[in-house]
Amino acid sequence: MLRAYPKSEQLKKTIPSRKQRGAITKKEYQRAIEAFGDVCVVCGNPKIEMHHIVFRSQGGRGGYRNLIPLCNKHHRWAHQNREFADRLRKDREKQYGPYFWADKWDLWKAGLIKDATDEEFEKFFEKER
Repeated sequence: MLRAYPKSEQLKKTIPSRKQRGAITKKEYQRAIEAFGDVCVVCGNPKIEMHHIVFRSQGGRGGYRNLIPLCNKHHRWAHQNREFADRLRKDREKQYGPYFWADKWDLWKAGLIKDATDEEFEKFFEKER
């Protein structure tokens, strides 16, 4: 099956691997801390782990909009309790829109931005607010 990519596909961009796109960089980790705090958002525990709200296995990326600081207990709970995980996703979707989990490559491939640049990516989310 052929995928229809936006016209800028002609530029032959090299899209990073799924594993790379799901990884949490130091920059994105820090942006998540700045945006959501440095304690568990549920209980306030300062010993946190960064959780992918849309799981990496489901295509969730390592961008700060898809991350949330949770303590070990609530991180495990997010993976074991579907209701809790769904609530986290719905809350984040209200904040950033339905593509909060995506990266610039996802938006570009979906035709939502004209080019896979950081500038276009951020402009997209400014419009979503």
